[in-house]
Amino acid sequence: MATLPLSKTLTFKATDENHPRLLYVEDDVALAHLFKQRMEQEGFIVDLAFDGGEGMTLLEQHPYDLVVLDSSLPGLNGLQILGRLAANELHPPAIMVSAEENAALVIDAIHLGAADFVMKSEDASHLQLLSTMIPRVLSQHRRFTEQEAIVEDLYGQNRKLALLNRATQIFTSTLDEEQIALQLVKSICEFTDAEGSSVWLLTQGQSGEELLECVAIFANGEYIEPRHVSLAPGEGIAGWAFAHRETVIVNDVLRDQRFSAASDDKLKFQTRTLLAAPMRAPERVLGVLELVNKRKGGFTEIDRTLSETLAASAAIAIENARYFQHLNRQAEELRLRNEELDAFAHTVAHDLKTPLSVIAGYADMLRENFEFLHPEEADLYLKQIVDNSMRMNHIIDSLLLLAGVRGATNVEIEPVDMGMIVQEALSRIEFMSTARGAVIEVPDQWPAALGYGPWLEEVWYNYVVNALKYGGDPPVLKLGYDFPEPTKVRFWLADNGPGVPEDPSFLFKPMLRMQTSERRKGYGLGLSIVKRIIEKLNGEVGAESLPEGGSRFYFILPAVV
Repeated sequence: MATLPLSKTLTFKATDENHPRLLYVEDDVALAHLFKQRMEQEGFIVDLAFDGGEGMTLLEQHPYDLVVLDSSLPGLNGLQILGRLAANELHPPAIMVSAEENAALVIDAIHLGAADFVMKSEDASHLQLLSTMIPRVLSQHRRFTEQEAIVEDLYGQNRKLALLNRATQIFTSTLDEEQIALQLVKSICEFTDAEGSSVWLLTQGQSGEELLECVAIFANGEYIEPRHVSLAPGEGIAGWAFAHRETVIVNDVLRDQRFSAASDDKLKFQTRTLLAAPMRAPERVLGVLELVNKRKGGFTEIDRTLSETLAASAAIAIENARYFQHLNRQAEELRLRNEELDAFAHTVAHDLKTPLSVIAGYADMLRENFEFLHPEEADLYLKQIVDNSMRMNHIIDSLLLLAGVRGATNVEIEPVDMGMIVQEALSRIEFMSTARGAVIEVPDQWPAALGYGPWLEEVWYNYVVNALKYGGDPPVLKLGYDFPEPTKVRFWLADNGPGVPEDPSFLFKPMLRMQTSERRKGYGLGLSIVKRIIEKLNGEVGAESLPEGGSRFYFILPAVV
């Protein structure tokens, strides 16, 4: 008789719990049919096998709730069949029947997993014992299986709670938004046994439109670079979940009209089942947590609850991280402002002290010696008092402008006429440029840019005044523009001065100024005003030395597209 290899997969659970299915392996044909008749009368389904090989074949082909084995069989004996059953975790309970009074046989059978042992009788009365033993063994096995399932379920729940607790601790222990997203996608795959997951956070596109940007992906046990994948709110199932603030479970995406394969194409992935849960912070939805391809079956309500719980915890952690970053930015801005205020205090104190000392000196001389002074000499003293008073007034105007720029919140940024703005600025320094013998070259046409006219006039005014003070002798100034990017305009002023240091950024700080000569000392506020204005207009400032000599000071603004 041929025997079956151990590698065969056996199925042991019958499908009808009201009519348990039994297999009786017995070489006594008459006794086997008598057992079958008796058990079928009691509502069982009974299959018979008359040797060990046939019994193993039936075990391969059909699920059974219980097996009754004669110990002595042709081919495979009862103990050998028990051994093969024991190799499979899900084997059905088995009862061993034997005509031999052999204690060793009983011990071996129990050791191999037999649920009970029955001695054969010559008058077949042992069949009555079997008919009462089988329901009891089935009931015990059912209770044992249920208990195992409960234990397994409790173990799974405890494991999930432990993972949930660990993930929550990680969320609350970091203020790194990226780390939170990475932990979320990994944890949810472990919780739900999904092939992959991703986090999509709300952001703004280049044109200011709302987008859901993929910031983290975990698939098949490893992190994957998102590769700048994005969705519009409402696009795809994830976008729908965000737009409707509602968790979605789709266990066949091809049957759902909301499904978009665009992300799959970009990520070289194939989605079959999907769960999308909004990431809810206390006051708003930050994005969506998406799970794909449950490994066994479809996504369930338990998966929904776990996903919503983790998504909410992560959303709160991300909100906290952003708030902390906002506080850090505010603290850094406050620190920089305090440094600026200190610098302004020193600069203004120094620069106001000089003209104030001159005014006080000449005023004192007039008071003490007025009756002895020649009229022309008295006029000279009065002129010095007026000039230095005007200088003080200009410093105060600059401070007021700087304070106004700092506090402005609702400035309307719009296309500006740069030609008109430059003309107004140059008219304000006409006397100064004439006195210095300056040559100023200005383009006939200027490109349109986005800004605020009154502020930009101050920018040009300060750049030109700075060039007249620190440029060549006599100053030769050239105003112009170029396009560093299609969406940006760079406006600049080139002079014939000594150039700028290798790191020119400090020139835009109020406490530092060029002091190449006493005649050219400035009050150190002009370039800091320029920087403050342009940053308020979403632009940037800079300075550079030119290869042919001199320097170029510039500012960049958004172009009118």
